Amino acid sequence: MFTSYAESVLDTADEQGNLSYADAQRLLGEHGSSIEDTYADNHWVCPVFLDERNAQALLNWLGY
Repeated sequence: MFTSYAESVLDTADEQGNLSYADAQRLLGEHGSSIEDTYADNHWVCPVFLDERNAQALLNWLGY
């Protein structure tokens, strides 16, 4: 059982901490955003992490 939403997202990530494209789209879609939105307004998140769909970076972008 997960103690937080963020923990459940991190558990979905691969060994490098990255989400599949589908999982990243689902995560962002649940918050009314898309991968394209992350590039338009990256909130000071490194674009390399966005390219890799890094779970923690996307959670940070969403404000977690």
